[in-house]
Amino acid sequence: MAITTAPVAQPAQAEEASTGALARIGKWVREIRRLPLFPVTMLLVFLLIPAVFAELIAPHNPRRGDLDDRLVPPAWSSDVVSYRTVVETINRDNRQNEIKISDAERTVRIGDATVVGKAEGEAPVIGDQIRVLVKPGGQAKYLLGTDKNGMDIFSRIVHGARLALVVSLMAIFVSGLIGTVLGILAGYFGGWVDTIVMRLVDMSLSISLILVALVLAATLGPRIENVLVVVCLFLWSRYARLVRGETLALKTQDFIARSRVAGSSQIRIMVRHIFPNLVNTIIVLATLQLGFVILLEAGLSFLGAGIPRPNPAWGVMVADGRELIIDSWWVSFFPGLAILFTVLSVNLLGDWLRDRLDPKQRNV
Repeated sequence: MAITTAPVAQPAQAEEASTGALARIGKWVREIRRLPLFPVTMLLVFLLIPAVFAELIAPHNPRRGDLDDRLVPPAWSSDVVSYRTVVETINRDNRQNEIKISDAERTVRIGDATVVGKAEGEAPVIGDQIRVLVKPGGQAKYLLGTDKNGMDIFSRIVHGARLALVVSLMAIFVSGLIGTVLGILAGYFGGWVDTIVMRLVDMSLSISLILVALVLAATLGPRIENVLVVVCLFLWSRYARLVRGETLALKTQDFIARSRVAGSSQIRIMVRHIFPNLVNTIIVLATLQLGFVILLEAGLSFLGAGIPRPNPAWGVMVADGRELIIDSWWVSFFPGLAILFTVLSVNLLGDWLRDRLDPKQRNV
């Protein structure tokens, strides 16, 4: 006689699966809480969120301006007014507090002044005091004001974050790829390969990057391609030198010797065994170089050798406001503030990553 049994539920396995999922979520939460609050917040506010959602955040076109709204101060700025007494002739020693009646009539007529104690637009007479609008205040539609071309500063900063991030990531990826490949080859093979690569590194480090950028700008004109070429030509050497040193230490390890005995080819050893052990070092260096490249791109654009106008580059914005720093300080101040907080946050995040990814630092 056959005996049948009903399937038995396994609540223990389901409970174990749910416990494992909760444990993984808890681990992710703990890792997120370990992130440095200040650099991560500043990086999100000044670089990542504006770069990704530029079209949604920016209220105006960053490359078009209204000349009627030139040099509008930030939205929270109030009107600057002056009270002057209407006289027949101006006393030279008291010119700031007096205004000729002809000038007073004209300013009242065009709406730049009002007579104190009289109806709006009423003509002044000698002895009256008029309220003169020296400088209009900000407008709600321009949060951080406008530049000399009437372009919105806030919109240009937001789109400038995307430009800075894209240029920096492209330059770091290309230069990091070249430097990593050459560094692994030099450290693994040694000999004449190491000699050639290291001499190229010495040449790259000895040439002034700014000088080459200015020469390219003078011959080819300021272009984004110039920035990428200059950064890639000179940044790869830092990766190559660091990767070479790490490779020299790794190739003497026992697991490399076992791979050779097992019949692994040299390319397989470099790709499957050496490169994965260099990833942490490359990530830390790339993070630190991100701030350097952003600052370098801003400096080249400031000198006129980087991204050309009217592109909303932070360095171009700072350069546009250097002659207006006294009367229109906001033109240079806010782009400079974005550069400051972005570079500072990237460098702090790079230091934190170095401590987290380096086993020696973790043990300490």
